[in-house]
Parts: sequence; structure tokens; C-alpha cells
Amino acid sequence: MAKKKTSLLWRLGVLLVICAIAWMQYQEVGNEGKHDKNTSAHHQTSSSKPSKSLVFLDGCSWVDHRHNDGDSFHIRTPKGEIEFRLYYVDAPESAAKTYRKGENNYKRIAQQGRAMGGLNQQQTTEMGQRAKAFTKKLLSKQKFRIATRWESVYGSARKYAFVLILYEGQKRYLHELLVSKGLCRIHTKPMILPDGTTVKSQQNRLHKLEQQAKKQQLGAWGIQ
Repeated sequence: MAKKKTSLLWRLGVLLVICAIAWMQYQEVGNEGKHDKNTSAHHQTSSSKPSKSLVFLDGCSWVDHRHNDGDSFHIRTPKGEIEFRLYYVDAPESAAKTYRKGENNYKRIAQQGRAMGGLNQQQTTEMGQRAKAFTKKLLSKQKFRIATRWESVYGSARKYAFVLILYEGQKRYLHELLVSKGLCRIHTKPMILPDGTTVKSQQNRLHKLEQQAKKQQLGAWGIQ
């Protein structure tokens, strides 16, 4: 009788140990599953973030600089002085230049002139000077907002950006104004606008603005 009781207790003890081990393994599997889910959710959240988010810089102001042009200029921002380049547009060169190594910008000017109605070199650089003056007049008389993703222009220190300004009582994009005045060609890097306008929609709008400028013979479109 005593032997049977001892044997029964021993079996119960073994059974309890087996149950305990099974329970521990179950808990470990459950915890690993939770960890995998959390890790997966973390990766999904991280991968959904854009590599370069849009940044707004308010209270920006114009800085006079010899390299300023109609579409590229130095700006004083809360993060310091930065040279920005407009998305979507290319204002003509304001002067024909020959550089130290014998290179020049004649080919670029010719391309700009063809895109703006077949202008010759002198006419094209004249439009470049007008675009430069137009941009300086607007930006030097007010504070404005810059929207940028800090994308470098061909690996240089310049950054692509949108410039939002007040024009005739309305908030406008500088690149749109340059097109509407016939002072640039629709060219260079496109980007979704800060208000969510798609690239295709923006390009369509710019071509409509260009057509209106042609009809009204504004800027380059007014030169015979």
C-alpha cells in the first residue's frame, strides 16, 4: 500500500513538472509573437515616413548677392542664410559669360531662347535681367515663406524650394508668377506642392498660365 502511494505521488510530481514546462514554453511563444508584431508594426511605421519631409520656414527675407537670379537666390531664414532654387521653372541667364576654363553659358542661353519663343542671345539675357529684377522687387519688400525638402541642386549647396509670397493681396507661388509674366521657361525639377497639388496638375496649370502669357504678349512672348 505504501509503495502504491509513493508511486502515485511520484507520477503526480512528474506530471506537474511536465505541465510547468509546457506552460513556460507557451508563455515564451506568446511573448515572441507579441515581439514580432511590435517589430513588424515599427518597421511599417518607419517605412511609411518620407525620406525628406517638407519643412516650412517663415519670416524669410531677401539677401543681396551677386549670384542672385530670377529663379535662384540667397535668403535669410531662421536657419541662417541659404541659397534656394525654385522648382518647375528656369529663368534665362541674365548675362552671357565665359568662365575661367574657357567654358561659357551660350548653349544654355540658346536653349532658353528657343523654349521662350525663339529669342536670340541678347533678347534672352534681357528676359533674364527682367526676371531677376521682378524676383528681387517682390522678395526684397516683404517677409515670405519658404517650403523645402532640403534637396540639393545637382549636389551643390543650393536647395530646391517653393516660395510663397503675397502678390496683389493674394498668396501666390513665385514660380507661377514668373510663368504668368512670361519671364521663364517651364523646366527643371517638379515636385508635389505644399498644398498637395500633384505634379501633373501643377504642370497643367503652368502650361495654361504660359498660354495666357502668350495671348497677352507678356515678357518673352511680347518680343517680335
